[in-house]
Amino acid sequence: MVRYEREHKRRTHASIVDAASRAFRAQGIERVGVGDVMARAGLTHGGFYAHFPSKDALVAEACTASLLESAGRLFESPDGTGTQRTLSQVIRAYLSRAHRDAPEAGCAIAALGGEIARHSPATRQAFTEAAQTYAERLATLLPEGAGRDEAWALLAGMAGTVTLARAVDEPALSDRILLAGRRLYGGAFGADLETVQTERNQ
Repeated sequence: MVRYEREHKRRTHASIVDAASRAFRAQGIERVGVGDVMARAGLTHGGFYAHFPSKDALVAEACTASLLESAGRLFESPDGTGTQRTLSQVIRAYLSRAHRDAPEAGCAIAALGGEIARHSPATRQAFTEAAQTYAERLATLLPEGAGRDEAWALLAGMAGTVTLARAVDEPALSDRILLAGRRLYGGAFGADLETVQTERNQ
């Protein structure tokens, strides 16, 4: 019985975190309340405090989880084989229409970076640690001689490109911004420009 209760609580906790991470990325942290998150998870508001002492604690965990989850999806081939994408494929996938149009499932840096900067030290620390893991993984795909600093520059540039592409209200301009980013960062890091620039499924 105790084992079941622990497993049930673990699953419920994970469900809350998943609901929060998607809601925060889609609507922003400040626009989503605890009640909204619990409703998305199919739970009552009163059960929240059995899992988290505050909304800020949820924000820290949800943002960390969303960043690591989206990074995993970005770096691994979508064919289910577990193979790692090339740098060209990562740039194309990040700077794509699919990523731009689905913030709830995308990178938390592009979706929430501005809000995280105004949050508590604990939230920023958790986010920083997850972002460091993200950058370290990206660094492994860079050409020989490039390292973590270049990975940070590439990650920041791609996140900024997606943020701007989401902000403008002209679809054609938004597409141009994404394509310009793919060309710029693909060229800067010696990626396969034919792969980076392709519009198929983007």
